[in-house]
Amino acid sequence: MARFTTTTTRAEVRGLDNIMHNIQKAAQWSQRDSDALIAINKRVGEVYNNSLRANIKDFDRDILVQFADRDSILVKKGQLRRSIGVWQPDRTRTKMLAGPRTNNIGKRKTRKYSDGWYAHIVEGGDSFGRKKITQNTGVFENSMRATQQRSRKLQETLLRNRFKRYFKST
Repeated sequence: MARFTTTTTRAEVRGLDNIMHNIQKAAQWSQRDSDALIAINKRVGEVYNNSLRANIKDFDRDILVQFADRDSILVKKGQLRRSIGVWQPDRTRTKMLAGPRTNNIGKRKTRKYSDGWYAHIVEGGDSFGRKKITQNTGVFENSMRATQQRSRKLQETLLRNRFKRYFKST
């Protein structure tokens, strides 16, 4: 049973892990329930993605990245924003991931100019071997922190509406 505790500064959900565990077990028995969980998790992931897209500022020009051991890569203006999405890393589960997609880690089938392989460089403020603070430094972590409560609340609301039979009335 999920329980809300509220203070003046934050809200906390307790018991959501147990509910998710029970729903995950139930999803193994019904394809329809599994599809509903995937749709709910996609919708929840888009909360984070919308915040990212709103906070990421595009560089004013394209960047040519040259490597010593392979071909150079052209990073188009706005490519990081285009790489942001929600995807399912394992087709046998209902788990969804959100954020920039890349072909670098496994083949994710992202388009050439929608590959966010350099997102960690943007987050850390790395620039040609130097650390510096830019307008995008920390944008992923800040967006995650800002949307975490909203995402959990939306997820619980959607789960309650779709899977009423698994929730005890409080």
